[in-house]
Amino acid sequence: MWKHILARVEDRQISLDDLHRLQFWVRTGPVAPDGDWYKDFGSFIVCGSGELPKTVLAKGMVSLGARLD
Repeated sequence: MWKHILARVEDRQISLDDLHRLQFWVRTGPVAPDGDWYKDFGSFIVCGSGELPKTVLAKGMVSLGARLD
């Protein structure tokens, strides 16, 4: 997942502050629900299904599933 995100830092204008928020969130060991979910980090959104992150969306793109806080 990190390689995918870092490849998009420049082209999708992902901020370093938001990357730090993602890093902190991952380190907390979040529990993802069954099914589709997303987590908004401000300049990007991580989407997943079950325990697996699947894609990174740019800010403003439509995400599906349960919103994680």
